[in-house]
Amino acid sequence: MGALWIRALGPLEVITDGEPVPVTSRKLRIVLECLALRPNTVVSTDFLAEAVWAGQPPAHPLPQLQVYAANLRGLLEPGRPKGSASHRLASRPGGYLLAVGDDELDLLQFRQYVATGEQAVQAGKLVEGAERLRHSLDLFKGPAFPDLADIELLAPDLDALEEARLDAYQDLFDIELALGRHTAVVGEVQRMVSEHPFRERLWASLALALYRSDRQADALAACREARKTLATELGIDPGEHLQELERLVLQQDPSLGAPAANGHHRTRQRVDTLPAALTPLVGREAELGEVCSLYRSEGCRLVTVTGAGGTGKTRLALAAAARLGERMADGVGWVNLAPLTRVQQVPGAIAATLGLEASAGEDPLKIASRFLHTRRLLLVLDNFEHLEDAWPVVLDMLTAAPDLRILTTSRRRLGLRPEYEFELAPLEVPPVDPPLPPRLLRAVPAVKLLLNRGRAVRPQFDVNDDNAAVLTRLCQRLDGLPLAIELAAAQLRRLNERDLLDDLEVSLAALPDTFRDLPDRQRTLTATMEWSYRLLPDPERLVFDRLGVFAGDPTVTAIHAVSGLTAPNRTSTEVLLSALAGHSLLRRYTDDAGRERVSMLESIREFARDRLALHSEESKIRRRHAEHYLALTKAVGPQLWSRDQVDAFRLLKADAPDLRAALLWAAGADGSKDVALGLVGQLWHYWELTGDVAEQCGVALKLLDGTPGAPPALQAPALSGAATLCWMLGRSDQSSMLHHRALQAFRDAGNEQGVAWATMCLAVQEMQRDDAANAQRLAEGVLSMPLAGPRTRVGALILLGILAFYAGDHARALELRHASVELARPIGDQWLLGIALTNLAESTQQAGDYGAAERHVVEAVTAALELEAQGHVVAFLEQLADVYVSRHHVERAIHLLAATDCYRVDRGLPLYPAEKQHISSILARARNDVGPIRFGLAWESGRSLTLRQAVNEALQSARQTGLLPAPAPRPAERYPSTPESAVSPAPWS
Repeated sequence: MGALWIRALGPLEVITDGEPVPVTSRKLRIVLECLALRPNTVVSTDFLAEAVWAGQPPAHPLPQLQVYAANLRGLLEPGRPKGSASHRLASRPGGYLLAVGDDELDLLQFRQYVATGEQAVQAGKLVEGAERLRHSLDLFKGPAFPDLADIELLAPDLDALEEARLDAYQDLFDIELALGRHTAVVGEVQRMVSEHPFRERLWASLALALYRSDRQADALAACREARKTLATELGIDPGEHLQELERLVLQQDPSLGAPAANGHHRTRQRVDTLPAALTPLVGREAELGEVCSLYRSEGCRLVTVTGAGGTGKTRLALAAAARLGERMADGVGWVNLAPLTRVQQVPGAIAATLGLEASAGEDPLKIASRFLHTRRLLLVLDNFEHLEDAWPVVLDMLTAAPDLRILTTSRRRLGLRPEYEFELAPLEVPPVDPPLPPRLLRAVPAVKLLLNRGRAVRPQFDVNDDNAAVLTRLCQRLDGLPLAIELAAAQLRRLNERDLLDDLEVSLAALPDTFRDLPDRQRTLTATMEWSYRLLPDPERLVFDRLGVFAGDPTVTAIHAVSGLTAPNRTSTEVLLSALAGHSLLRRYTDDAGRERVSMLESIREFARDRLALHSEESKIRRRHAEHYLALTKAVGPQLWSRDQVDAFRLLKADAPDLRAALLWAAGADGSKDVALGLVGQLWHYWELTGDVAEQCGVALKLLDGTPGAPPALQAPALSGAATLCWMLGRSDQSSMLHHRALQAFRDAGNEQGVAWATMCLAVQEMQRDDAANAQRLAEGVLSMPLAGPRTRVGALILLGILAFYAGDHARALELRHASVELARPIGDQWLLGIALTNLAESTQQAGDYGAAERHVVEAVTAALELEAQGHVVAFLEQLADVYVSRHHVERAIHLLAATDCYRVDRGLPLYPAEKQHISSILARARNDVGPIRFGLAWESGRSLTLRQAVNEALQSARQTGLLPAPAPRPAERYPSTPESAVSPAPWS
């Protein structure tokens, strides 16, 4: 076939083999245009006859139509051999078919451009999508199929084509606005609105374009003109979308702001866990530049800052991370490895730093690697030296994430091929001979640090002709080690420079003999710490030694309890801690909840730990430490089930390192099994809320195996908790066995509330085994127990509601779910209430009450968010999206599903088959409702939302529609002053 081009989107034009072919006969043009309007489809002769003769065809039109067909064949295929079949205009039983490709007919090319534009937008390629739609519209050179305009028979086809053209315009404007090109399209949108004043989408595009062009008054006028036009000409009010837009324009809502110009790129939330620098970086400007420049070397992705303890590796890494982070599109993650004790904890610490939740039994390294795969991010691993065997974690992440950069600090290099080592030497010290004048001495790094820290305790401290030689010798004596200089500078509060030097000369000369097994620089630092320690009075030494038992940053209350001082001496504890802070051996601060806490540099913490190990009372101190944290969990643990659970959760989270240390000691060979059982019984629900249960489950199981004769009252809560942890890890059979053991232990202890709780847990497991009859029998039995606690009853009602819903008894399910929410609400347990509310939302949505369903899910989202339970939030938002589609808030639904999809993909959180089918059905309904372009734009916009932003969008929508009241001020924290009577007990208490 020769080259062919048919233009029908404007005056008819036919080009064959590069030459225009005139079609002079109007009837011949009508036949060709009818065939082109329905290309590659058989058009019946009856239809053609109706079109050609305007509804009054002759008695025998077929001969004339055959003549028209023959003439068209001659026009379309001028070189066709006589007698051969036509490939362009084929005769078919009952009619004719025009065979053309997408590049031979402008109508087909229009459809192809629109389709590929839709595909580009759905793939997030907005620029390409806009170009494709622009090309499709440029094909229109005038009224389409002009010879068919007056033929009534063809009006539906031409109306559909005009609708497709206007839809393409509207889609194009939406894309251009999403790309931030509002100024460029204002004029074009105004022209289209004037030509088609009854199309609300065009009015909305015009108002938005004007608003983003800083023409807010014009935007509001456009909304009001649209309202007037629709009311006057059509007698209708604007749709919900246009009304909402008018309200937002009037309020100048920030959500109407223009997006970034590169709208086809996803904007992701930056990771930013870099701790604030407490002190300025002094004397390390050159080293800072060198570390940062290493990453500009070709192929450099891993740098390890090495050096002896006290050289300032962490402080340099902090400054380097802050500077490098400016060039990292996805931010900086800081992981402090110092509190960790096992290599296996490293992946979990990294995942937590990145804000990732590893569900029970999942590999946090895989989750972190998947998250990092497409990100340009700097990850800092501080204090690597005591976990050197974790080097495969670093290698795996570098392999999985090509744009990842890692910075580690360690006393030794990791020993990996891609590693660049930067050995951090002590600070430059001034020469003794010849001595430098004060003006030059101030610029020497070691002196700069000494002056900086010395002025913190003696504001007028400076270099002069009288002390220049002394300060020079001080820096020399301390080997330029930053930590040693800081410890020495702290003594300037009570000593002058000369006395300080004399004291150091004597003490440090004698002390190194004690540390023969240490490298020289480490020996200097340890000797300096030992010297600082020996300057302390006995009471301060005692408190310092006992601080070595803490794994994290303890509260002053904890220090007082563990130090063993009696209550009247509480003031003494405060005084002693202040004295230690004055020696730069610790730092005091107030946490977000207003609690006074104490932190120590890791080198100093190690020194305190070593000092504690020299004491004969170490075991007693560790027992006191474990007993204090057991007492804390007994006071705070019950609040995890009450209105104060958010504060309780945050307190336990802040003390998590010491809770873990207490558990590991108590469960160990020299520990206390009773304390360990108590900790498991009190903490398992906290672990359940965090989702971090693997290590704790292992400790609990080993502990329970080793304590078969423990008192039932102590053993039962631990058994119940261990059963739940096993269930979270997917060990259903083991979980069931432990719940049965817990049931018997509660019976032996005479704890009827515990019996009810264990029975309810077993009912849940029966349901998951698809034994609905047994599950229902057990749950109904729980409700008949007079001493079953309110939480247990809520759990039983939730279970019975699920069973009724999936049995098809929707009325009964709705009744049970209402009852569960009503019983859960006064308890104040947000976690439990969220579960009850989402189940109720499912039933109210099924009943068609979408407003109530949305209100229930929004309340559940709010509850889960307070507990930082983002895994629950994802599922709740997906359910909320389903409600939005039912309420025709489709773009909101798409936003939520896009945000949750990104969250799941980033974290490797799978959808179960039933969940996947549910999400697919929501997406299909949404796509059918708004069409592919608007779906793609909403999806791309939703992908730019973080989970928190998606939640805020949903909550803002709920407030605007009156489903959610304005947020109330958060009540003051009540722990630890909450009276015992106000604390809600655990379900078995």
